[in-house]
Amino acid sequence: MKRNKRIGAIALAGLFSLSMLAGCSGGTDSAEGGSTDGKFEVGYVNLANTDVFCMSRIDALNAAVEGTDFNVSVSDGNNDPQKQVDFANSFLAKGVDALILVPSDSEAIVPAVTAANSANVPVICLGIKSNSGDFIYVGSENYEAGYMQGEYMAETLPENANVLYCAGTAGLQHSADRRQGFQDALKEAGRDDVTILADQDGDYVKDEAMRICDAWIQTYSDGAGGVTFDAIVCANDQMALGCMESLRGAGVLTEAGEILISGVDGTDEAVQAVADGYMAQTVLQDAPGQAEACLGVLEQLKAGETPESEVIVPFQSITKDNVADYQ
Repeated sequence: MKRNKRIGAIALAGLFSLSMLAGCSGGTDSAEGGSTDGKFEVGYVNLANTDVFCMSRIDALNAAVEGTDFNVSVSDGNNDPQKQVDFANSFLAKGVDALILVPSDSEAIVPAVTAANSANVPVICLGIKSNSGDFIYVGSENYEAGYMQGEYMAETLPENANVLYCAGTAGLQHSADRRQGFQDALKEAGRDDVTILADQDGDYVKDEAMRICDAWIQTYSDGAGGVTFDAIVCANDQMALGCMESLRGAGVLTEAGEILISGVDGTDEAVQAVADGYMAQTVLQDAPGQAEACLGVLEQLKAGETPESEVIVPFQSITKDNVADYQ
């Protein structure tokens, strides 16, 4: 099994014919035009500005490009695939030098990628890949995040444990990859005794995960004020935190460590929950690391160089044993 432990790459075979286009817009949170002052203009189509991790990555990239010749203009895709394509086309019409996409749907974003390819504008897919088209991927291997969750649970869960899985948005490749990684790790560890009681789509949203967990508490009650499950594994931290709040609100999670909760992203709130013991694990998706890697690709593009097709920033598992290193 492939285990990626580095910022790595796969050689790019003639991916882009670069064009250094002028007259593009600047301005944060829009695709509006403005004076460029000779800067390298980058259009950034975000997945959703309501996503905590996505915004932390934008903040990290903005900090990284401050004082440089790069101007990054951000548009909020608001989890709407068509809106993302429209914003991408608007950026292309204004003559951006590069396009950064964080797809809400890996298939629906393909027209934006192919439009950029036709315009000879290089595309960076950040964190989530397009299903096709020519692009550079900068991000982490989502399968690895799920695998790390599975490894932790395989090592920590008691015999014949019951687990609930709160999945990401159905149909998205990174949701499927995280689930598959989790399942594969349990299987490879020989934990056939672990039962997945339920697997439900929480849409990466905290409130939805709370609603789902409220229902799980009722469904899997032991009749004595407790529950019959040992862990909840979530595809991101927002859902993990939602489940944590639901359990605590119902009086089920009264002491740290009673129920193992795992999430993905390594947000500040989740790291604190791990330190407090109410979450067992968060898998850090390195926003500053991804931003730094993205800037490195932009610098290559600006210099007329051909970047590698993938730059991988490894996930990192955070548990009680190492959480102090991340606070």
